[in-house]
Amino acid sequence: MVAQLSRHLAVLEVRVADDGDPDLGVPLADALRIAPGWIDTYRDLTITQSGTAPPGMPGAFVLQYLIDPLASVIATAAAVTPFVLTAEARLWSIGLDPTYLYPVAVQVRPGDHRRVDDPAERLAQAREGYVATAGRIATELPTPTRMSSRQRLGMVEDMWRIALAKVAGDPPPDRRSCCLIYSLPGCVPCAGCPRLR
Repeated sequence: MVAQLSRHLAVLEVRVADDGDPDLGVPLADALRIAPGWIDTYRDLTITQSGTAPPGMPGAFVLQYLIDPLASVIATAAAVTPFVLTAEARLWSIGLDPTYLYPVAVQVRPGDHRRVDDPAERLAQAREGYVATAGRIATELPTPTRMSSRQRLGMVEDMWRIALAKVAGDPPPDRRSCCLIYSLPGCVPCAGCPRLR
């Protein structure tokens, strides 16, 4: 059932880990330890690609890359199956594109995933689990430049709402956080960017 979620997600391959399978490149349980190196590498990649990496932009992207796969898979499962996937960080890992360092795969291990037949209750339980894990990652993520709690916790809420919009085929919702892509040469604010309001 979980592996079938890939067909609902445009760019993410969803994998189910068997006993003994290694984690993908970024285990969420180690996200806070791994993130500083990822932010530095992503900054260097952005400078190579765009000639600049404005302060805060690499950290915003890495935060988004950490929690978006979790939101996407958990929200999609709750919307299209009768199951709530547990959001325990120890069960999740993210595979990155080797060149551009964005998520291309997400792996989930067996855990306390449960069937909830009522759709509203299922979505509420799924969101609660996701917010607990993503909120901790967002709040505690070490970044080289200051990132406000509004940006951090706004990203948590935004990734959930965006995931639900995608699975429903709706346009992107208005965001509370900003990925800062507009600050790169030749780029403009994304759909739903708070800077457009």
